[in-house]
Amino acid sequence: MNTDVLFEPIQVGNVELKNRIAMSPMNMGYTGPEGYTSEQSNAWYATRARGGFGLIITECVVANPFPWRGSDSLNPLLADSQKKYRQLSQMADVIHSYKGTKVFVQISPGWGRQGHPDENGIASGAPSAVPLNIDLRNINKGWYRQLSRIMKQAGISLPSDIWDYDKIKSLSDDEYEAIKPHILSMLKEKAPEYYHIICGQTPRELTISEIEKLEDFMVEAVCACYDLGFDGVELHTPHGYLLHQFLSGRSNQRTDLYGGSIENRGRVVTNIIERVRRKAGPDKVLGCRLSGDELMPQGLTNEEACAFVKLFTDAGANYFNVSQGGYENLGAGFAPDGEDDFTKWAPGFKATSGGLPIITPSFMNPETAAKAIASGKTDIISLGRQSIADPYWPAKVKEGRECDIVKCARCQQCYMNLFENRWIRCAVNPTAGFEKYYPELWKTEGLMDVRAKKFMEKCDGLSLI
Repeated sequence: MNTDVLFEPIQVGNVELKNRIAMSPMNMGYTGPEGYTSEQSNAWYATRARGGFGLIITECVVANPFPWRGSDSLNPLLADSQKKYRQLSQMADVIHSYKGTKVFVQISPGWGRQGHPDENGIASGAPSAVPLNIDLRNINKGWYRQLSRIMKQAGISLPSDIWDYDKIKSLSDDEYEAIKPHILSMLKEKAPEYYHIICGQTPRELTISEIEKLEDFMVEAVCACYDLGFDGVELHTPHGYLLHQFLSGRSNQRTDLYGGSIENRGRVVTNIIERVRRKAGPDKVLGCRLSGDELMPQGLTNEEACAFVKLFTDAGANYFNVSQGGYENLGAGFAPDGEDDFTKWAPGFKATSGGLPIITPSFMNPETAAKAIASGKTDIISLGRQSIADPYWPAKVKEGRECDIVKCARCQQCYMNLFENRWIRCAVNPTAGFEKYYPELWKTEGLMDVRAKKFMEKCDGLSLI
């Protein structure tokens, strides 16, 4: 199939993207101490910008004034004080150095019940005190392989009639409840850090004053990011994180103005969008990443998700980025084994929003990506794990070198490394995580503008101190 459609420009708000290929937001843990950007952060993004992505969407940058934001073990970038702003501005400048690449920053208030208590034992804040509970029947092959590796490292040996992928997937509710205590007791004894990933600690219900303070902080951070040079901002509202938890009846059991109806559950997000619009104007790019379906009982449904799209569009959002699931459904959620799993939600988002641009992730093959856009189902495709495996995917497709693309193995090593507090590696790309040591991956003449070149020419032969 002809893939030229991937390289057509598109307008999002007041920003024109040079092509329809975005890099998905992913927390890689490469952040420097105390939530500052690092040389590795910049080299990581610069490599993908050089690889031809028209749009880079950053990892979620946490804007939260409280210490209970969730899981600092994930080492997220922070926008919790002005001290972080200068480095974030540099990140935007680095990405902009590459052939017209644009960058949207994803802003988040934290993990909620998908997080853990802070170092002082203060529970993570959430809409309601509902703990996370992962059903192991929902894991996919990649997660099964990684959990098996972790169990082996911890000295956990489970009989094959209990720990077998096909067996686990086929268990009835009664059968699963019968073996679940044995699996969890072994994890709790020998690998408690992973036990608490599967059976999350109970979060603390946020007070209204805390929620209002969070809204204030988020609005301030979003508007600051425009001034720092980012081309747009994406609210982190998907797959089970804190803002998603307000939207979902599974995690939001409040009876006040932030719970119950669609309008009430969406109030945090609509408040943020409306206030940003009042401060920044109507044209700045402001989008939401939103799950098309939570894929869990009592969770956010597709019908509700589309209702939130309408609500957020009316509030002033001007694009949507599709997701699905959450940690409670890892297999069919936001890290599936295959590709193109998310496109089914895109047409509903597009119709409900009145035709706003839609970004859809989880692609590996150029033909599949081009078909999704050519069909009219989505407007922009994004690569997550595939961009870890091959940062030059766009450039290779444009040059007709599809056979040279390094395909993501869907092994989930990158995800599990994040939970292990390990430096994230890729099974098929040995340079992932070490880009700062390989300047040939990202350093081009494009990094030096005309003025800098002229200055260096004038300094030629001088002894500089």
